[in-house]
Amino acid sequence: MKKSKKEFKYALRAYRKSQQKCKADAMAKVLWNRSLRKFWQNIRKSKKSWLPSAVGGETRNKAVTVMWRKHFSALLNSSKNCEIANFVQQNITSHGNFEGIDELMCNSFKIKSLLHKLLLNHAAGKDVIFAEHIFYADSNMCNHLSSLFNVCLMHGKFAQECMQTVTAPICKNRNGNISDAGNYRPVSLATIISKLFEQYILSCISPLLATTDNQFGFKPKHGTDMCIFLYLNRLCLIM
Repeated sequence: MKKSKKEFKYALRAYRKSQQKCKADAMAKVLWNRSLRKFWQNIRKSKKSWLPSAVGGETRNKAVTVMWRKHFSALLNSSKNCEIANFVQQNITSHGNFEGIDELMCNSFKIKSLLHKLLLNHAAGKDVIFAEHIFYADSNMCNHLSSLFNVCLMHGKFAQECMQTVTAPICKNRNGNISDAGNYRPVSLATIISKLFEQYILSCISPLLATTDNQFGFKPKHGTDMCIFLYLNRLCLIM
């Protein structure tokens, strides 16, 4: 099922690219025939009319940015209790290095295996480093990354620049109110270094993680369609 979904996404992406190419070729042909009136009519039709002139009551670029920051901060921060946040932070900093750190030491071979899990042809984070830069880099890059990850594990610190993300608003329903901030969902673009480090930590702790049989989301080889199938199957048994 995972393979068929992947093939469908690639086919849909190729179709959209070919569709854009056909439109561009048709407009180029109209321009070649010097039909300027028809050319500009096609240009006006091809413009995206769903882009709003104001979002959340703000129109200026800086004001819109501040509005998104406040909106997403209130939406994504689950706990507003500062005492709990300080308590967790103090516990993390007080422990320091933990036992068994030698078992988590990274090496270049591990980094090479994690490179194949990177998603190519995706947007970059704030550092403007794409996955292709790491994937097609020299083999010495794996040695440098493994040394960096080992230093981070030993000292319990990670570079602040690598943890910065770019949050982009994505419209949920273009047929709805596109000026409403609630009609947008946030998508965070993390740096490629942090993604690799997360994959490495996950590979180390995944044998210790366990989930119930009733969890279908955020689980390998599972999906929401399986949950729907189970629900319908249970309904049929009851009825």
